[in-house]
Amino acid sequence: MDRWSYARDLFDQHFGPLRDAGFSLERLPDAPTYWKLQETELAGHFPPEVFFELRALRTAQERDGQLRLAATRDDKPLRDFTAVRAGGALVAMFCGEQKADGLYRMWHTNVHTDHRRRGIYGHILRGTIGYTQALGFDAVTSEHAPSNNAVIIAKLRAGFRIYAMELDPMAGISLVLRYFHNPEHLAAYELRCGLATLTPQLRAHGFGAFATLKAQMLGGEPG
Repeated sequence: MDRWSYARDLFDQHFGPLRDAGFSLERLPDAPTYWKLQETELAGHFPPEVFFELRALRTAQERDGQLRLAATRDDKPLRDFTAVRAGGALVAMFCGEQKADGLYRMWHTNVHTDHRRRGIYGHILRGTIGYTQALGFDAVTSEHAPSNNAVIIAKLRAGFRIYAMELDPMAGISLVLRYFHNPEHLAAYELRCGLATLTPQLRAHGFGAFATLKAQMLGGEPG
């Protein structure tokens, strides 16, 4: 007996209206068969997925306007561009920038294939954490392709937390990670995730409807 027979029954039930509308549904045996059919008969009807260099698509008027905006704002955030070499040979490159007063972005990191699995990325990661903490940043942020397991796992092990998902027209989907230097900020993040991390400092700095929430938690009447 097919272990998924109950699922097949539910499938037939919920896709019955499609059949009733005059269509037939063919169950394909496996993924290779499915994707081969997609490639031979459907792919030509859809555009391939690509990246766009959106900055190159700006008009001259848009470029001039944005240059003027940047000059007016005097936009000069902290930016770090670094090449790592060994005996003159390029081993790795990494860069970062100040995204806001309290937020530093790990922008890009590449390690040459001949030098991977030697702890270089770990050094860059630990160095960035210590560097940004010493500078007084609240947090470090970074964006990654959701399929970039090696880097995502390395950063989670280093103390980064999953923060958000973003969809950018140029780069596609990114998983946003964040490292909290400030333990109270981390406690607030974990509280929002459902953990019991309401610290005395968070209680002292709650605002808005926090008094109402506090009264409810203590069994009193809402404010």
